[in-house]
Amino acid sequence: MQILYMTHRLPYPPDKGERIRAFYQLRHLTARHEVDLFCFADSRAHAENQRFLQGMCRNVYAEILGTPVRIQHAIGNLVTGRPMSFGFFRSQQFHREIRRALNRCSYDVIFVSCSSMGQYIAWPAPAPVVIDFVDADSHKFRQYAAGSSLFRRWLYTREARTVAVAEQSLGRQAAASIAISGRDARELGGGGPTGFPIEILPNGVHVPNVADAEDQSEFREMKPFALFLGTMNYPPNSDAAVYFAREIFPLVRKTEPRLRFVIVGRHPDRRVRELAAIPGVLIKEAVPDAFRYFRNADVTVAPFRISQGFHNKIAESVAVGTPVVTTSRAMEGIGLSERDGLFVADSPDDFAQKVVLVLKDPGLRDRLRQKASSVQQRLSWDISLSKLEQLIVQVAVRNSRLSRELVVEH
Repeated sequence: MQILYMTHRLPYPPDKGERIRAFYQLRHLTARHEVDLFCFADSRAHAENQRFLQGMCRNVYAEILGTPVRIQHAIGNLVTGRPMSFGFFRSQQFHREIRRALNRCSYDVIFVSCSSMGQYIAWPAPAPVVIDFVDADSHKFRQYAAGSSLFRRWLYTREARTVAVAEQSLGRQAAASIAISGRDARELGGGGPTGFPIEILPNGVHVPNVADAEDQSEFREMKPFALFLGTMNYPPNSDAAVYFAREIFPLVRKTEPRLRFVIVGRHPDRRVRELAAIPGVLIKEAVPDAFRYFRNADVTVAPFRISQGFHNKIAESVAVGTPVVTTSRAMEGIGLSERDGLFVADSPDDFAQKVVLVLKDPGLRDRLRQKASSVQQRLSWDISLSKLEQLIVQVAVRNSRLSRELVVEH
């Protein structure tokens, strides 16, 4: 098959949630089909990463879209009543390149990753469209609105409303729709009386092999420590780190005074950087291997109050045998329980108690490491990617059959 694949971020390296899913989808599809990739890069340095993808895809178009242009387009969308977030990925040049590709090639399927890329589809589309919403973005903005100042609340509420309209339009016109979890599918309106059918395809986990002689010296000075890992200028991540450090960590330290809280992640915002003044809090902005931190942490904490989609870092931590304490909203879609090392609490007191409970169980880590391989199998990418390919093939075959029937009728 010939597939046109559009995504809002250049999906390499696969080190962030927005890149991980697209990268593994592409790696699977390009092994069996001819795929042309169209995406955006944040900078010239980021665009250099397309070289790796050129070895996978038939063609790669990665357009550099700088911050000033993105902001200008977002404001333009505010004035015209369209989603501001879609403006961050709006480009006339990109639109022209998509049109050229569609005129040049008879694609079997157009694959759209993220609702913001749906703006490049002209309906009726020249090929069946599969839309991977990933998350229900409209509900993410509703969560942003709930904890914001008056002006920001108005802005986020408006964004939630306009994105929801776009999501509904895309879902109703696409040949097939995908979401990352059952909750996201429900919030997108999937299966409802006025909604559209949505397939649920969660993310998988890829655990790299452990080096035979891994250096542990840096972790001896930290232990025992609770770990939070993520890109730290992303609001849900920074909110979770600040929430744990200021409201939960002091409660834990009453029982575990030696415990440290280690925040690992690039681009910490001001609120996160200020946490370094709290005794026992360490901030590490860039590390070469996140899995080394997962393997050496005594517990991973993920106290998300704003949560949408599938949290890769929760799954990755449990997959190497390190227990995780998270919130009920953040655990949905991962499909694990306390038997696998995933503990849930929602209030600061309950969260602190669960962290202490995990730390005081001397055999827990050994039990979880013994079953880590079975957890990795359950979270394997193979299951989700096989379903994805089957869905795409079915859409292409259904469209081909319909085309033949129309030819016969005329």
